[in-house]
Amino acid sequence: MSKLTPKQEKFCNLYIELGNASEAYRQSYEVRETTKAETCQNNAYKLLQDNEIITRLEELKKQTAQEHGIDRAFIINGLLEIISDADYTFKLGKDNELSKNDSKAFYRLMNQTKNTDKLRALETLTKMLGLNEPERQENKVSIEIIEKKRD
Repeated sequence: MSKLTPKQEKFCNLYIELGNASEAYRQSYEVRETTKAETCQNNAYKLLQDNEIITRLEELKKQTAQEHGIDRAFIINGLLEIISDADYTFKLGKDNELSKNDSKAFYRLMNQTKNTDKLRALETLTKMLGLNEPERQENKVSIEIIEKKRD
């Protein structure tokens, strides 16, 4: 375990819980109401640059992920489910001869699924899997020097 002060430890726990460094700072350091928001932001930023705090936050994130059974596979499966649901909804929407049950399913799914859900899921997957990086193309330039003899 790292050598954090009680306030730093509280900051780390609140940061993981709230996801907001400034608010975690306010609550951990018992900041007055008259303190400027910019001051809290700056102090929270400084804390997030500290190696001991960075290490502790990583430990807490891993611990939280393990407690909730969240890993890359879980996230990827969830995102693929969103994409699949969106595809199914769009396919149903194109079918003009839906049965009554399929029609109900379509309207239920349509209310739950948006075009942006699929787009966000695809964007997140591409970032997670590193597929959003530009393809590297090697451009080789060769220069040939020809010596001419002078007579």
